Amino acid sequence: MEERSWERIGAFAGIAFVVLSLLAAFLYPQEPRIDSSAATTLAWVHNHRTAIQAGMILGVFAAGIFVWFVGHLQHALHRAERGAEMLSPIVFGSGIAAGVLGALGALPLGALAFMDAQPGGLQDATVVRMLADFGVVLYGVSVIMTAVFLAALGAAILRGELRGGWLGWVSLVVAALNALAVVTSMTFSTYHGAAWSVPGWGAYLGGLVVVLGVAIGMLRGAPAAVVEVETVVLTTT
Repeated sequence: MEERSWERIGAFAGIAFVVLSLLAAFLYPQEPRIDSSAATTLAWVHNHRTAIQAGMILGVFAAGIFVWFVGHLQHALHRAERGAEMLSPIVFGSGIAAGVLGALGALPLGALAFMDAQPGGLQDATVVRMLADFGVVLYGVSVIMTAVFLAALGAAILRGELRGGWLGWVSLVVAALNALAVVTSMTFSTYHGAAWSVPGWGAYLGGLVVVLGVAIGMLRGAPAAVVEVETVVLTTT
């Protein structure tokens, strides 16, 4: 298969990740606040169990596809950097970490749904609270990895290593929102109302916009900087 065909597959992986992520996120309503009673959380799981399980499955597939996309992204950046490896290793490492942690983040809620479906259901309030808390902790860890990924990706776009231009600044802003979401998700949003969840939603949806923009840019071909270098090399030889 020609390299251009592989490039298209990598770009479509990014688009598929965005679609699956949106489906996974909006198949069921937002879960109760982490300081809600175990009974409230368990009732929410019971009422939306099928949708939660479907969302978890889609989320895991989205994480796997994102790993493929990040692998292709590293190849594109490495080519643009001409072996210098400035930002490509950071994008690759943080992107893989974000994908893996995103998949792991689906496990606590998925476990609650599966346990609720078992004979007798889930009766232990401590287990319900532990899994709910663990989901929040995993979310915070995955979000900080996403912040690093988007910061490095935004810098690479502004350097002309990928198409996008203004998308580079968007990526940097969304990276800052992700960093803020680590704090708000674990502290303020827990006890001070729904308004504190805004940075989290902005970080999540903004990240999808950046990935979609980068994927579309990949479908359009190599960035201008790479084309100019290749032209100079051909002219010289």
